[in-house]
Amino acid sequence: MKLEILFIVLPLALVAIIFQFVPLLTRRGIFFSATVDPEFPQSADGRRLLRSYRLQAALWTVLTFALAALSATTRPAFGASLPVLLLVAGIGFSYWLKFREVHERYGLRRPEVREASLSPAEETASIRPWLVIPPFVAIAAAAFYLNAHWSQIPHQFPVHWGVNGQPNRWASRDFAGVYGPLLTATIMDLLCLGFAWALLRMSRKSMMRYVTVRMLEVLLYPLTLTFVVVSLLPLMRIPLWLAAVVLFAFIAGIFFWSYRKITAPSGLDEVPEPQNDSYWKAGVFYYNPHDPAIFVSKRVGIGYTVNFANKMSWVVLVGILLIALLPALLMRK
Repeated sequence: MKLEILFIVLPLALVAIIFQFVPLLTRRGIFFSATVDPEFPQSADGRRLLRSYRLQAALWTVLTFALAALSATTRPAFGASLPVLLLVAGIGFSYWLKFREVHERYGLRRPEVREASLSPAEETASIRPWLVIPPFVAIAAAAFYLNAHWSQIPHQFPVHWGVNGQPNRWASRDFAGVYGPLLTATIMDLLCLGFAWALLRMSRKSMMRYVTVRMLEVLLYPLTLTFVVVSLLPLMRIPLWLAAVVLFAFIAGIFFWSYRKITAPSGLDEVPEPQNDSYWKAGVFYYNPHDPAIFVSKRVGIGYTVNFANKMSWVVLVGILLIALLPALLMRK
């Protein structure tokens, strides 16, 4: 039972830590998703608002931890999913209240100004082949290795383990069972590259676009490593925690580098994203029928959201959702 509680508490702790720093993961001039003076977050009122939000987030965390401990002893089948959802909903509500307060009391009301560069168009940024090819080479090498040692693969082998450390799902020595993890890695890598390609062509040139595209390129490495390790488990004794440590180390390093880039004074864009807060519903959802862009950089966090007023955005969302479900369907198969 103690191990089950640990597997519930660890995801909660990770989510709680991330939410403590969420208001800082934004570009200059934005605070709690509202447009403010770039120096406002360091002011007395800005620090007070941040302390208040963090206190509320901590209270939501304590409450959710208590519910998680109770559910682990009474309804362990819930696992960590329900407590994490409650934590996200509670802290999200506190964040929305802070967005309203900052917007109404301290927000800047800037008129929308459309700008266009009169200088010759610069060369369009692109995905770097030398950086994205090695993960696919690693997938191919793992596939060749499995094929060369096919007779040594057990007829059945575990592919999933419960919180007690015992295997609870098995695969057979067939195409889907042996090569399934590698196919999943290939699909997820292609999904990342497809999203990077779409950003380069469907969003404005900005520091956030540069950071997000580079993040997607580097993310191929920990994703590929994780699934390659899983595919080789029938033949090798590889500690799964090693892949998890590498994955989290990569993600932590990527986010730290991204944070330094988008918050630096040099990260200000020549042509900024639309700054009218009325386009941002609850400070999170972008809805601007006058903006032709499909992807718009988030006001909180690192990455992009879609313009929900653009009909093509819904087509892109459905496409991304269908592609994202393919690995899960493949692994279930």
